[in-house]
Amino acid sequence: MKTMENYETSNNCAGPNDRRAANGPLRFAAGLLLTVALAASVAAAPVGPFCSVGKRSVYTMNVNLYIGGGIDRVIALDPTDPAYFANLVSAVTGVFYEIVSSQPDTRLGGVADRIAARMPDLVAVQEASLIRNQSPGDLAVGGSTPATNVVYDYLAILVEALKARGAHYTVVSSTEEVDVEMPMYNLQTGKLDDARLTDRDAILVRTDLPPGQLRVSNPQGGHFTYMIELPTVKVPRGWCSVDVFLRGEKFRYICAHLEQENVPQLQMLQAIELIDGPANVRMPVILSGDFNADPLHRNGVETYDAFVAAGFDDAWAELHKANPSGGLTWGHDEFLADPSVPMIWRLDVVWFRGCGLVPTESKVLDLALDRAQSPLWASDHAAVTANFRVQDLREPRPAPYWPKFRAHFGR
Repeated sequence: MKTMENYETSNNCAGPNDRRAANGPLRFAAGLLLTVALAASVAAAPVGPFCSVGKRSVYTMNVNLYIGGGIDRVIALDPTDPAYFANLVSAVTGVFYEIVSSQPDTRLGGVADRIAARMPDLVAVQEASLIRNQSPGDLAVGGSTPATNVVYDYLAILVEALKARGAHYTVVSSTEEVDVEMPMYNLQTGKLDDARLTDRDAILVRTDLPPGQLRVSNPQGGHFTYMIELPTVKVPRGWCSVDVFLRGEKFRYICAHLEQENVPQLQMLQAIELIDGPANVRMPVILSGDFNADPLHRNGVETYDAFVAAGFDDAWAELHKANPSGGLTWGHDEFLADPSVPMIWRLDVVWFRGCGLVPTESKVLDLALDRAQSPLWASDHAAVTANFRVQDLREPRPAPYWPKFRAHFGR
Protein backbone atom coordinates (compact mmCIF):
# COMPACT_ATOMS: atom_id res chain seq x y z
CA MET A 1 0.00 0.00 0.00
CA LYS A 2 1.20 3.49 -0.87
CA THR A 3 -0.47 6.37 0.88
CA MET A 4 1.15 9.17 -1.10
CA GLU A 5 -1.31 10.32 -3.72
CA ASN A 6 1.40 11.32 -6.15
CA TYR A 7 3.07 7.91 -6.35
CA GLU A 8 1.77 4.80 -7.97
CA THR A 9 2.03 1.51 -6.14
CA SER A 10 4.62 -0.74 -7.73
CA ASN A 11 7.30 -3.27 -6.99
CA ASN A 12 10.58 -1.63 -6.04
CA CYS A 13 12.53 -3.47 -8.73
CA ALA A 14 10.30 -2.35 -11.59
CA GLY A 15 11.59 -0.69 -14.74
CA PRO A 16 11.63 3.07 -15.26
CA ASN A 17 8.24 3.14 -16.96
CA ASP A 18 6.53 1.12 -14.22
CA ARG A 19 7.12 3.57 -11.40
CA ARG A 20 5.80 6.99 -12.31
CA ALA A 21 4.03 9.93 -10.82
CA ALA A 22 0.26 9.84 -10.78
CA ASN A 23 -1.72 12.78 -12.16
CA GLY A 24 -1.63 15.99 -10.14
CA PRO A 25 1.00 18.07 -8.34
CA LEU A 26 3.01 17.00 -5.34
CA ARG A 27 0.83 17.39 -2.26
CA PHE A 28 3.10 17.69 0.76
CA ALA A 29 1.81 19.15 4.00
CA ALA A 30 1.91 22.91 3.52
CA GLY A 31 1.71 23.61 7.21
CA LEU A 32 4.75 21.62 8.19
CA LEU A 33 7.21 24.09 9.73
CA LEU A 34 10.76 22.95 10.25
CA THR A 35 11.90 24.16 13.65
CA VAL A 36 15.17 22.30 13.73
CA ALA A 37 18.21 22.56 11.50
CA LEU A 38 17.75 21.17 8.03
CA ALA A 39 19.16 17.86 6.91
CA ALA A 40 22.52 17.43 5.21
CA SER A 41 22.92 18.28 1.55
CA VAL A 42 21.40 16.03 -1.10
CA ALA A 43 23.13 12.71 -1.51
CA ALA A 44 22.77 10.31 -4.40
CA ALA A 45 19.37 8.63 -4.75
CA PRO A 46 19.25 5.29 -2.93
CA VAL A 47 20.22 2.32 -5.05
CA GLY A 48 19.97 -1.41 -4.57
CA PRO A 49 21.86 -4.68 -4.83
CA PHE A 50 24.14 -6.42 -7.23
CA CYS A 51 22.94 -9.60 -8.93
CA SER A 52 22.87 -12.95 -7.20
CA VAL A 53 21.32 -16.30 -7.92
CA GLY A 54 19.35 -18.78 -5.84
CA LYS A 55 16.05 -19.21 -4.04
CA ARG A 56 15.87 -18.89 -0.25
CA SER A 57 13.59 -17.48 2.45
CA VAL A 58 14.16 -15.40 5.56
CA TYR A 59 11.72 -14.99 8.45
CA THR A 60 11.85 -11.79 10.49
CA MET A 61 10.11 -10.34 13.54
CA ASN A 62 9.94 -6.86 15.04
CA VAL A 63 9.12 -6.21 18.72
CA ASN A 64 9.13 -3.04 20.80
CA LEU A 65 9.79 -4.40 24.31
CA TYR A 66 8.37 -1.32 26.11
CA ILE A 67 10.19 -0.07 29.16
CA GLY A 68 7.03 -0.43 31.27
CA GLY A 69 6.53 3.11 32.54
CA GLY A 70 5.67 6.63 31.51
CA ILE A 71 9.10 8.26 31.22
CA ASP A 72 7.54 11.20 29.37
CA ARG A 73 6.50 12.56 32.76
CA VAL A 74 10.17 13.01 33.63
CA ILE A 75 11.06 14.58 30.29
CA ALA A 76 8.16 17.04 30.61
CA LEU A 77 9.44 18.60 33.87
CA ASP A 78 10.51 22.24 33.78
CA PRO A 79 14.13 22.68 34.96
CA THR A 80 13.45 26.36 35.67
CA ASP A 81 10.78 25.52 38.24
CA PRO A 82 12.07 26.28 41.76
CA ALA A 83 10.65 22.92 42.82
CA TYR A 84 12.35 21.08 39.95
CA PHE A 85 14.57 18.83 42.08
CA ALA A 86 11.72 17.69 44.30
CA ASN A 87 9.51 17.16 41.26
CA LEU A 88 12.28 15.24 39.53
CA VAL A 89 12.85 12.90 42.47
CA SER A 90 9.11 12.30 42.77
CA ALA A 91 8.65 11.62 39.05
CA VAL A 92 11.67 9.31 38.75
CA THR A 93 10.55 7.39 41.84
CA GLY A 94 7.08 6.92 40.40
CA VAL A 95 8.37 5.75 37.02
CA PHE A 96 10.91 3.37 38.57
CA TYR A 97 8.33 1.59 40.70
CA GLU A 98 5.87 1.60 37.80
CA ILE A 99 8.47 -0.29 35.78
CA VAL A 100 8.95 -2.75 38.64
CA SER A 101 5.17 -3.24 38.85
CA SER A 102 5.04 -3.93 35.11
CA GLN A 103 6.96 -7.17 35.82
CA PRO A 104 9.61 -7.06 33.08
CA ASP A 105 10.54 -10.73 33.58
CA THR A 106 6.94 -11.81 33.02
CA ARG A 107 6.48 -9.54 30.03
CA LEU A 108 9.72 -10.60 28.36
CA GLY A 109 8.75 -14.21 28.97
CA GLY A 110 5.61 -13.48 26.93
CA VAL A 111 7.72 -12.06 24.11
CA ALA A 112 9.95 -15.15 24.28
CA ASP A 113 6.85 -17.34 23.95
CA ARG A 114 5.91 -15.63 20.67
CA ILE A 115 9.44 -15.84 19.28
CA ALA A 116 9.94 -19.47 20.30
CA ALA A 117 6.61 -20.45 18.75
CA ARG A 118 7.69 -19.07 15.37
CA MET A 119 11.51 -19.22 15.40
CA PRO A 120 12.23 -16.25 13.11
CA ASP A 121 15.74 -16.06 11.70
CA LEU A 122 16.17 -12.41 12.67
CA VAL A 123 14.50 -10.35 15.40
CA ALA A 124 14.66 -6.56 15.68
CA VAL A 125 13.87 -5.16 19.14
CA GLN A 126 13.40 -1.61 20.35
CA GLU A 127 13.30 -0.27 23.92
CA ALA A 128 15.59 -3.06 25.11
CA SER A 129 16.14 -1.25 28.38
CA LEU A 130 19.06 -1.64 30.74
CA ILE A 131 18.07 -0.34 34.18
CA ARG A 132 20.72 0.09 36.86
CA ASN A 133 20.88 1.73 40.27
CA GLN A 134 23.28 2.95 42.92
CA SER A 135 22.15 2.71 46.54
CA PRO A 136 22.66 5.07 48.21
CA GLY A 137 23.14 7.45 45.31
CA ASP A 138 25.52 10.36 45.03
CA LEU A 139 23.86 12.68 42.50
CA ALA A 140 22.01 14.64 45.18
CA VAL A 141 25.33 15.55 46.84
CA GLY A 142 27.14 16.44 43.65
CA GLY A 143 28.65 13.02 42.90
CA SER A 144 29.24 11.62 39.44
CA THR A 145 29.86 7.90 39.98
CA PRO A 146 27.73 6.05 37.41
CA ALA A 147 25.22 3.48 38.65
CA THR A 148 26.34 -0.04 37.71
CA ASN A 149 24.14 -2.42 39.71
CA VAL A 150 21.87 -4.13 37.18
CA VAL A 151 18.21 -4.18 38.12
CA TYR A 152 16.81 -5.26 34.73
CA ASP A 153 18.68 -6.07 31.52
CA TYR A 154 15.89 -6.65 29.01
CA LEU A 155 18.18 -8.17 26.39
CA ALA A 156 19.75 -10.64 28.82
CA ILE A 157 16.33 -11.56 30.24
CA LEU A 158 14.92 -12.13 26.74
CA VAL A 159 17.85 -14.26 25.55
CA GLU A 160 17.71 -16.39 28.71
CA ALA A 161 13.94 -16.78 28.42
CA LEU A 162 14.36 -17.93 24.83
CA LYS A 163 17.03 -20.42 25.87
CA ALA A 164 14.70 -21.83 28.53
CA ARG A 165 12.15 -22.44 25.77
CA GLY A 166 14.66 -24.23 23.54
CA ALA A 167 15.14 -21.22 21.23
CA HIS A 168 18.75 -20.22 20.77
CA TYR A 169 19.45 -16.61 19.85
CA THR A 170 22.29 -14.17 20.33
CA VAL A 171 22.58 -10.40 20.07
CA VAL A 172 24.64 -9.59 16.96
CA SER A 173 24.24 -5.81 16.81
CA SER A 174 22.97 -3.13 19.16
CA THR A 175 23.12 0.58 19.75
CA GLU A 176 22.64 2.57 22.93
CA GLU A 177 20.30 5.52 22.74
CA VAL A 178 19.48 7.63 25.79
CA ASP A 179 21.70 6.92 28.82
CA VAL A 180 20.54 9.02 31.75
CA GLU A 181 20.92 8.81 35.53
CA MET A 182 18.64 10.62 37.98
CA PRO A 183 17.89 10.61 41.73
CA MET A 184 14.95 8.75 43.27
CA TYR A 185 13.61 7.72 46.66
CA ASN A 186 14.23 4.16 47.73
CA LEU A 187 10.93 3.27 49.36
CA GLN A 188 12.55 0.45 51.31
CA THR A 189 15.42 2.41 52.84
CA GLY A 190 13.95 5.91 52.78
CA LYS A 191 17.18 7.22 51.23
CA LEU A 192 18.01 8.73 47.87
CA ASP A 193 19.24 6.28 45.23
CA ASP A 194 20.40 6.96 41.71
CA ALA A 195 18.46 5.23 38.90
CA ARG A 196 20.02 4.87 35.47
CA LEU A 197 18.23 4.04 32.23
CA THR A 198 20.06 3.01 29.07
CA ASP A 199 17.74 2.54 26.10
CA ARG A 200 18.89 0.19 23.33
CA ASP A 201 17.89 -1.18 19.96
CA ALA A 202 19.21 -4.61 19.03
CA ILE A 203 19.18 -7.41 16.47
CA LEU A 204 18.99 -11.05 17.52
CA VAL A 205 19.81 -13.95 15.22
CA ARG A 206 19.21 -17.67 15.53
CA THR A 207 22.29 -19.69 16.44
CA ASP A 208 20.91 -23.20 15.92
CA LEU A 209 20.62 -23.19 12.13
CA PRO A 210 22.74 -25.60 10.05
CA PRO A 211 26.27 -24.33 9.34
CA GLY A 212 26.39 -21.99 6.38
CA GLN A 213 22.64 -21.49 6.13
CA LEU A 214 22.62 -18.00 7.58
CA ARG A 215 25.46 -15.87 8.85
CA VAL A 216 25.87 -12.19 9.64
CA SER A 217 28.76 -9.76 9.49
CA ASN A 218 29.60 -6.07 9.62
CA PRO A 219 27.57 -5.08 12.70
CA GLN A 220 27.03 -1.33 12.77
CA GLY A 221 25.06 1.19 14.78
CA GLY A 222 24.67 4.88 15.25
CA HIS A 223 22.64 7.84 16.45
CA PHE A 224 20.71 10.29 14.34
CA THR A 225 22.23 13.75 14.17
CA TYR A 226 18.87 15.31 14.93
CA MET A 227 17.55 14.60 18.41
CA ILE A 228 15.62 16.13 21.27
CA GLU A 229 17.95 18.22 23.40
CA LEU A 230 16.62 19.25 26.81
CA PRO A 231 18.43 21.53 29.25
CA THR A 232 19.43 18.55 31.40
CA VAL A 233 19.62 15.63 28.96
CA LYS A 234 19.86 14.67 25.29
CA VAL A 235 17.46 12.06 23.95
CA PRO A 236 19.15 10.35 20.99
CA ARG A 237 17.44 7.83 18.73
CA GLY A 238 19.32 5.44 16.51
CA TRP A 239 19.70 2.29 14.47
CA CYS A 240 21.78 -0.86 14.25
CA SER A 241 22.40 -3.23 11.36
CA VAL A 242 24.08 -6.39 10.10
CA ASP A 243 24.80 -7.72 6.63
CA VAL A 244 23.15 -11.11 6.19
CA PHE A 245 24.44 -13.95 4.02
CA LEU A 246 21.81 -16.53 3.15
CA ARG A 247 23.22 -19.35 1.02
CA GLY A 248 24.75 -17.13 -1.61
CA GLU A 249 22.37 -14.20 -1.18
CA LYS A 250 23.26 -11.01 0.67
CA PHE A 251 21.16 -8.22 2.13
CA ARG A 252 21.31 -5.65 4.91
CA TYR A 253 19.02 -5.94 7.93
CA ILE A 254 18.43 -2.73 9.90
CA CYS A 255 16.63 -2.12 13.19
CA ALA A 256 15.58 1.49 13.82
CA HIS A 257 13.61 3.61 16.27
CA LEU A 258 12.45 7.10 15.27
CA GLU A 259 11.33 9.87 17.61
CA GLN A 260 7.69 10.20 18.61
CA GLU A 261 4.99 12.01 16.67
CA ASN A 262 5.01 15.08 18.92
CA VAL A 263 8.13 16.31 17.06
CA PRO A 264 7.16 15.64 13.43
CA GLN A 265 9.89 17.75 11.83
CA LEU A 266 12.59 16.04 13.85
CA GLN A 267 11.15 12.61 13.09
CA MET A 268 11.16 13.35 9.36
CA LEU A 269 14.80 14.44 9.46
CA GLN A 270 15.72 11.22 11.27
CA ALA A 271 13.97 9.22 8.54
CA ILE A 272 15.89 11.09 5.83
CA GLU A 273 19.14 10.43 7.66
CA LEU A 274 18.30 6.73 7.95
CA ILE A 275 17.40 6.41 4.27
CA ASP A 276 20.47 8.30 3.06
CA GLY A 277 22.77 6.60 5.57
CA PRO A 278 22.72 2.92 6.56
CA ALA A 279 19.88 2.07 4.17
CA ASN A 280 21.64 3.54 1.14
CA VAL A 281 23.70 0.51 0.09
CA ARG A 282 24.14 -1.54 -3.07
CA MET A 283 22.32 -4.55 -1.75
CA PRO A 284 18.71 -5.31 -0.77
CA VAL A 285 17.58 -3.89 2.56
CA ILE A 286 15.07 -5.07 5.13
CA LEU A 287 14.37 -2.16 7.48
CA SER A 288 12.48 -3.11 10.62
CA GLY A 289 11.47 -0.93 13.52
CA ASP A 290 9.20 1.36 15.46
CA PHE A 291 8.91 4.39 13.17
CA ASN A 292 6.23 6.21 15.19
CA ALA A 293 4.53 7.10 11.90
CA ASP A 294 1.15 5.72 10.89
CA PRO A 295 0.66 5.01 7.16
CA LEU A 296 -2.69 6.83 7.11
CA HIS A 297 -1.26 9.78 9.08
CA ARG A 298 -3.62 9.03 11.96
CA ASN A 299 -1.03 10.24 14.46
CA GLY A 300 -0.48 13.48 12.58
CA VAL A 301 2.87 12.81 10.87
CA GLU A 302 3.82 12.05 7.26
CA THR A 303 7.12 10.29 7.84
CA TYR A 304 5.75 7.02 6.44
CA ASP A 305 5.69 8.74 3.05
CA ALA A 306 9.45 9.29 3.13
CA PHE A 307 10.12 5.56 2.94
CA VAL A 308 7.63 5.19 0.10
CA ALA A 309 9.30 8.01 -1.81
CA ALA A 310 12.68 6.33 -1.28
CA GLY A 311 11.48 3.15 -2.97
CA PHE A 312 10.69 1.03 0.08
CA ASP A 313 7.66 -1.25 0.30
CA ASP A 314 5.77 -2.16 3.48
CA ALA A 315 5.56 -5.95 3.85
CA TRP A 316 2.29 -5.99 5.79
CA ALA A 317 0.61 -3.49 3.47
CA GLU A 318 1.72 -5.36 0.33
CA LEU A 319 0.03 -8.52 1.60
CA HIS A 320 -3.11 -6.91 3.06
CA LYS A 321 -4.14 -4.43 0.37
CA ALA A 322 -7.82 -4.99 1.12
CA ASN A 323 -7.32 -3.74 4.69
CA PRO A 324 -5.41 -0.43 4.51
CA SER A 325 -6.61 0.75 7.92
CA GLY A 326 -5.76 -2.50 9.71
CA GLY A 327 -2.66 -4.10 11.16
CA LEU A 328 -2.63 -1.77 14.18
CA THR A 329 0.41 -2.17 16.41
CA TRP A 330 0.18 0.46 19.15
CA GLY A 331 -2.31 1.69 21.69
CA HIS A 332 -2.37 -0.27 24.96
CA ASP A 333 -2.53 1.86 28.07
CA GLU A 334 0.63 2.80 29.97
CA PHE A 335 -0.08 0.30 32.74
CA LEU A 336 -1.00 -2.57 30.39
CA ALA A 337 -4.11 -3.02 32.50
CA ASP A 338 -7.18 -1.77 30.61
CA PRO A 339 -8.74 -4.12 28.01
CA SER A 340 -11.09 -1.35 26.89
CA VAL A 341 -8.23 0.73 25.43
CA PRO A 342 -7.91 -0.24 21.74
CA MET A 343 -4.97 -0.25 19.40
CA ILE A 344 -5.20 2.93 17.32
CA TRP A 345 -2.11 3.28 15.08
CA ARG A 346 0.23 1.16 12.95
CA LEU A 347 3.69 2.35 13.97
CA ASP A 348 5.79 -0.82 13.64
CA VAL A 349 6.72 -1.69 10.07
CA VAL A 350 8.96 -4.10 8.19
CA TRP A 351 10.09 -2.20 5.09
CA PHE A 352 12.00 -3.80 2.22
CA ARG A 353 13.72 -2.62 -0.94
CA GLY A 354 15.53 -4.62 -3.63
CA CYS A 355 14.45 -6.85 -6.44
CA GLY A 356 14.36 -10.46 -5.27
CA LEU A 357 12.95 -9.73 -1.81
CA VAL A 358 9.36 -10.94 -2.07
CA PRO A 359 7.12 -10.92 1.03
CA THR A 360 5.11 -14.11 1.35
CA GLU A 361 3.58 -13.63 4.80
CA SER A 362 3.26 -10.82 7.33
CA LYS A 363 1.30 -10.87 10.57
CA VAL A 364 0.62 -8.59 13.51
CA LEU A 365 0.89 -10.58 16.73
CA ASP A 366 -0.99 -9.60 19.84
CA LEU A 367 1.29 -9.92 22.87
CA ALA A 368 -1.48 -10.72 25.34
CA LEU A 369 -0.38 -12.61 28.44
CA ASP A 370 -2.47 -15.46 29.81
CA ARG A 371 -3.40 -13.75 33.06
CA ALA A 372 -6.32 -11.94 34.68
CA GLN A 373 -4.38 -9.08 36.28
CA SER A 374 -1.95 -6.52 34.97
CA PRO A 375 0.21 -6.65 33.04
CA LEU A 376 -2.24 -8.06 30.52
CA TRP A 377 0.20 -7.64 27.64
CA ALA A 378 3.93 -7.97 27.22
CA SER A 379 4.20 -4.53 25.60
CA ASP A 380 2.13 -1.53 24.59
CA HIS A 381 3.04 -2.55 21.01
CA ALA A 382 2.14 -5.62 18.99
CA ALA A 383 4.85 -7.63 17.26
CA VAL A 384 5.12 -7.79 13.46
CA THR A 385 6.41 -10.72 11.43
CA ALA A 386 7.46 -10.78 7.80
CA ASN A 387 8.60 -13.77 5.77
CA PHE A 388 10.46 -13.14 2.50
CA ARG A 389 11.36 -15.31 -0.43
CA VAL A 390 14.90 -14.38 -1.47
CA GLN A 391 15.50 -15.13 -5.13
CA ASP A 392 17.68 -13.73 -7.92
CA LEU A 393 18.65 -10.49 -6.23
CA ARG A 394 18.97 -7.62 -8.69
CA GLU A 395 19.71 -3.95 -8.31
CA PRO A 396 16.57 -1.77 -8.27
CA ARG A 397 16.58 1.46 -10.16
CA PRO A 398 17.04 4.65 -8.13
CA ALA A 399 13.82 5.98 -6.61
CA PRO A 400 13.08 8.88 -8.98
CA TYR A 401 11.03 10.99 -6.56
CA TRP A 402 13.30 10.70 -3.55
CA PRO A 403 15.52 13.74 -4.32
CA LYS A 404 12.46 15.98 -4.72
CA PHE A 405 10.84 14.64 -1.54
CA ARG A 406 14.04 15.07 0.43
CA ALA A 407 14.59 18.57 -0.94
CA HIS A 408 11.13 19.54 0.29
CA PHE A 409 11.68 18.36 3.86
CA GLY A 410 15.44 18.84 4.09
CA ARG A 411 17.96 20.22 1.64
